[in-house]
Amino acid sequence: MKKRLIIQIQLLQLVLCFGPITRGQSTAEAAWINSTPALSRPGKIGTLAMRIVDSGRDDPFLGDGSERELMIRFWYPAAASAPCTQADYSSRDVWAYLSRLSGFPLPSVKTNSCAEAPVTTGVHPVIVFTHGYTGMFTDCTFLFEDLASRGYVVASVAHTYETTAVEFPDGGLITSRFGSYLAEASLRDDEQSLRFARTVRLADLKFVLDALQRESVSGRWFAHKLDMSRVGIMGHSLGGEVALASLQRDSRWRAAVLLDAPIAEEDTGGTARPLLLVHAGRQSWSEEECSLWSHLRGPHQAANLRDADHFTPTDAVWLFPSENGSGRGRSGETVTLLRNLVVGFFDAHLRGGLANPAPVVSLSKSQDALVTTQGQALCPSHTAVATGGLR
Repeated sequence: MKKRLIIQIQLLQLVLCFGPITRGQSTAEAAWINSTPALSRPGKIGTLAMRIVDSGRDDPFLGDGSERELMIRFWYPAAASAPCTQADYSSRDVWAYLSRLSGFPLPSVKTNSCAEAPVTTGVHPVIVFTHGYTGMFTDCTFLFEDLASRGYVVASVAHTYETTAVEFPDGGLITSRFGSYLAEASLRDDEQSLRFARTVRLADLKFVLDALQRESVSGRWFAHKLDMSRVGIMGHSLGGEVALASLQRDSRWRAAVLLDAPIAEEDTGGTARPLLLVHAGRQSWSEEECSLWSHLRGPHQAANLRDADHFTPTDAVWLFPSENGSGRGRSGETVTLLRNLVVGFFDAHLRGGLANPAPVVSLSKSQDALVTTQGQALCPSHTAVATGGLR
């Protein structure tokens, strides 16, 4: 991983959603937005958290022979007839910890999800999500819930000891060994730390994919409900870069979505599997992005969100919409745009077949994104505003 990538990751590492809230705001001022965006399709969805243990791997953070343990949070289509207890957006202890760490009160958030509701009948394609550097497995709940309403099972991974905080079933709260984006002075963003986090994540994702294929792990909730022949991967920031690396290394991943991710030089060799690049307010493309685009051999598309920032593809877009641009002044339109991009891509390539080269979604009337489709040059002059995208 070259130094340029490290700098990119450092610039992009604020991965969740609290930038616009300032220290000193009252709880009332912070809490007026308190519901995840309404689903784009009616239906009941469920969510649950699950602990999984990699008995074949020592936790590299601990070095004492302890097995690597992960928490996964799932979102999925739920049985329509089941009773619904509204799920919390986050563990209360985690939410309180984030509030103390950041130094400002966080809003009380209502979700569209039913806690531990039974999964509906049928077999469902799977999307695995990996968060940004020191991020959280709830970072993109507005996408997770909508994917679940469209029939997908989403499995979002908390990378233990890197994620800012995660709670395990015994009530234990495990916090980051790398510091957190919420406390800038604590954040370890040196090259060695980033390399280590990347290596651990790659092993975590392989294990998660292995675990989802075993009924002994998924059987209680998802027995005969997961279509492991149709599995996609999605990640934000560093998570997106690791998603690309995983796609290139493991043939079980069928397609990938990268949300405002840096690209490592070692991953520019491309792939024949479908890839969607979602960028936020880019003014220029990096050499690595240009090289990757030129080596993609399968269906691919790039969307550059206008007037957006690195927070825009996360829950920041609706939790804390901004009135001064950054793609969050019109949060409803941006939520719809992002959902259409992601769902349209996965529908085309997990349900429509790998050979489908059609554009993921038509944005020809949109003023919110510059879209470059397969066969068009992304980097004729290494600028994100070059002609060739659909306006």
